[in-house]
Amino acid sequence: MKLTRLEVHHYRNVAPGTSLVFSPSYNLVLGENGTGRTTLLELISTVLGSDFSGLLHEPFALEYDLAFPGMKLHVFVRNEENAPAPDAEAPPRKGSALMPLRTPALESSLHPRIEVDVRFHSPSARLVMRADAAGMDCKVDGEAVWSRSMHWSLLDRSVWTLLFMTAQYIDAGMKDRLKELLRRTFLLAPQRFDEAMGMFERIGAIRYAMEVRDGEVFPLGLMALPTWMPGWLRERMEQPSVTDVLELTHDAREGSFLAKFVALAGFEAGRFRVEVLEKRSFENGGRVGFGGFGFEFTRRDGRVMTHEALGFGQKRLLSLLYYLDVNEDFAIADELANGLHPRWVEACMRELGARQVFLTSQNPLLFEHTLFPSAEVLRASLLLCGNTQEDGPERIAWRNPTHEAAGRLFDAHGLGAHPLAELLRQQALW
Repeated sequence: MKLTRLEVHHYRNVAPGTSLVFSPSYNLVLGENGTGRTTLLELISTVLGSDFSGLLHEPFALEYDLAFPGMKLHVFVRNEENAPAPDAEAPPRKGSALMPLRTPALESSLHPRIEVDVRFHSPSARLVMRADAAGMDCKVDGEAVWSRSMHWSLLDRSVWTLLFMTAQYIDAGMKDRLKELLRRTFLLAPQRFDEAMGMFERIGAIRYAMEVRDGEVFPLGLMALPTWMPGWLRERMEQPSVTDVLELTHDAREGSFLAKFVALAGFEAGRFRVEVLEKRSFENGGRVGFGGFGFEFTRRDGRVMTHEALGFGQKRLLSLLYYLDVNEDFAIADELANGLHPRWVEACMRELGARQVFLTSQNPLLFEHTLFPSAEVLRASLLLCGNTQEDGPERIAWRNPTHEAAGRLFDAHGLGAHPLAELLRQQALW
């Protein structure tokens, strides 16, 4: 899945009418301090996860487009004081047949609304889902197929949760066409990889659990783990003798973040430790909880050290490789090169692979590893952050460069006489 466009009608101190297009690979967020670079990364993280629960009590209005194999999605989400006019074409909503949903804890003057327009390719079809504080409704190819009235806290649920709920009541063929999208997005939550130790500290604080009910396994907290780890934990817990500490050596799983870190950091060996914090049985199943993630590394001289003894750059490298093992489709990184040796920066850029990447950097090293096949791709890859003031208070301004500026930069970069970072500075783009 790729984010292709974002339009900001209303969001904090960002200039209304801001519209950005994105490259499917590298997206470089450029600007001076105080121009909203981190704010943009945080908003992109929110949009990709399509989880607006953190904005429950503040006004905003956003539109964005996503491309997924076989379909395109257009999402419009708002939370504003002026309630939108009722849709004259929306079907009348029936009483809720769903389980009771949690109602808002506080009354608010804000009126949330989410609209998702899914366009399928080959064969062509269209699904439109609308939800507000009063309920949900859905159309397929213009025909009403399902609706429910509900009093609920709408923004406590991600767009993917709403689509999942809708999918239970639509035609089986249409539901099957949504299946892969929902599998990859239902627990999607790509956090920002920050410029300091935030991700490293979060690894140590991760809690994960799995429940078994009537023979079925339900994972909890999947977005915080590498994609292979739930299966590994389940496999270890199903062994005849289970200890309270599970361990994985760096050479036990080829291509894992641990194997890559040991090779890049020059250690002889590495070990990943997970503590079993909870084991509970109940009538039709049970629950197991995990946490206490930790690491031990063996130097080439045989000395052993824990993750606490790693240097700043080593901790950044370990946590970035872990982050990439968790997030298969996206990477959102603030100052990725901070504290890393140039060789590690080059390796990390390779590890980004086919992900859609959003990066900020004040270090020119990052630009040495970015290539652009055309002026149009280069234009979509540069997100320029600044400030503007027009008949009112100063606001954050985000934009892509003009077509003319992108063309000049692409031509100059193609000559190879100057590094990209120098060209960006010459054209006042960085």
